[in-house]
Amino acid sequence: MAKPIIPSEIVQALELLKQIPGIGDRTSTRLFYNLFKLPKNQRLEIIKNLARAVNNLSPCKECFILTNKEVCDICSSPERTKKIITVVEESSDAYTIERLGKYKGVYHILEGRISPLEGVGPENLTIEKLLQRVEKYLPEEVILATNPNTEGEATAAYIGKLLKKKFPQLKITRIGLGAAFGTYLELLEENTLNEAFSSRKDWES
Repeated sequence: MAKPIIPSEIVQALELLKQIPGIGDRTSTRLFYNLFKLPKNQRLEIIKNLARAVNNLSPCKECFILTNKEVCDICSSPERTKKIITVVEESSDAYTIERLGKYKGVYHILEGRISPLEGVGPENLTIEKLLQRVEKYLPEEVILATNPNTEGEATAAYIGKLLKKKFPQLKITRIGLGAAFGTYLELLEENTLNEAFSSRKDWES
């Protein structure tokens, strides 16, 4: 039986999509072929906007959130207090919290979470930069808002111990885990996320 001939454009596109963390064979295939279900003008618009995002966005020099400025609008706003720093895994988590419109502190983006199976250790995250910011701003509270799953809990525990050792008087809290264990902040409904922040408790090692 003759081997199916797959256009090189498809093979290359699928391989490139799989370079994105968390994207495997099935997801890359689904994304690619679903893209082609859209009219050509919509496909081109998506690609154009992705290219613009790649060219214009980079981590904020202060908190590492993805932004189109050197220092993001949150860090540079006079209406935000640096006395409260919320630590999250990704920019998407911070922007999810922002949609609540209630939080008035700033963020620190770890750019991931500790995951030995994926080869991600503390040295691969922005933990050292967090310690520097705490030393610089002397916040009243650091909120550990990593995802309520095994890796998120391990990351929060690691950071909490570091902070408590270096800043014994610092108030460290952990968001309430009313959400189902194993979920992600960006997937939580507004009421659930709001409750998670309202019910946060002092972190204990």
